[in-house]
Amino acid sequence: MSEIKIACVGDVMCGDSFSQIGMGAAHGLDEYRSEFVPSDIVDIFHGHDLVLCNLESVLSDIGRRKNSLRSLHMRGRPQAAQYLAQWGVTIANVANNHILEQGRDCAIDTVNHLHKAGIKTVGAGRSGDFQSGIDVTEINSAGQAIAVFGVCLLEEKYAFNGGGNLSEVISSIKTCTDAGKLVIVSVHWGNELMDRPSLQQKRIGQQFIRAGAKLIIGHHPHVVQGIDNSDSNLIAYSLGNFIFDSSSEATSWSIILSMTISAGKIIKCEGIPVTRGKHYRPALATGQIRDKLEKEVQRRCNVIRQNVPDKEYEERYITELRTLGIQSRRRLWRNLAGRFIYYRPIYWPQIVLRPIQRRLGVW
Repeated sequence: MSEIKIACVGDVMCGDSFSQIGMGAAHGLDEYRSEFVPSDIVDIFHGHDLVLCNLESVLSDIGRRKNSLRSLHMRGRPQAAQYLAQWGVTIANVANNHILEQGRDCAIDTVNHLHKAGIKTVGAGRSGDFQSGIDVTEINSAGQAIAVFGVCLLEEKYAFNGGGNLSEVISSIKTCTDAGKLVIVSVHWGNELMDRPSLQQKRIGQQFIRAGAKLIIGHHPHVVQGIDNSDSNLIAYSLGNFIFDSSSEATSWSIILSMTISAGKIIKCEGIPVTRGKHYRPALATGQIRDKLEKEVQRRCNVIRQNVPDKEYEERYITELRTLGIQSRRRLWRNLAGRFIYYRPIYWPQIVLRPIQRRLGVW
């Protein structure tokens, strides 16, 4: 059995978020098209047998209304599926908390566009229509059968869990493992902007491992969290934002996780730092910036290995999470105020009303 090279990145959002409307990732993709991701990153992807990402936006024009902020929020163009394929992405997870943002028809349309581009999907349900039933995407690489799961553990309005609950996923992992398949779980979990996993993430990650999963690849926090790995399995709690129009400094870098697997063992694992450039384009970190980010990744890995009592760990975690929430809301409103004159006037009242609509459950 030959070696298998697998690359994973975190969140990929090909639209504009409401606070970046007309200025976000979709705008950058419209300008740069297939060259949005630079060639040195494309070369890295093409040097792997499997490249996995979490797609956190629909790629569909169904129901698009150019004057409606709600209709444009986190909506990418169908052409982005072709760009992803050209860059080297081979499989996309769609089980996350934004995939139903524009309705189920748009989500199904997104899966169809990905498939037409030659990209496999996980997390869309057994029939690919965002209904119940776990879908397991199977790939054969270098004589090794690989089973990939897409799971979302966030219970939010526009989330889709992947087609089954946690116990059903664990049962399916065991079945695939018993059949000799190498299992990868792409999981949407955790809390935004936290640089380390919650106790719940750590416990569920271990449940996946005990069921037989080889790789657990996390996303949703939008920042890099630590990696817990041995030669037999690995948990990457969060890889950060590969493409996203967040303006937070904390989300300004991510990693490409590159792994080589042979005879069921992880014989090489490397986190390649990526920074956020102009128009939200990813760029490989170099020089002192790369050195700094590699040290920060190592620090975050060390944090999850520390022997801290669960109660103490959880108390610190909750305190920091509350502080981050307050800071995040303040930063959002500062950014909105600073950009307000650059938005089209038709969006002004829609931006102001969005918080009220969210509280009423109509956004």
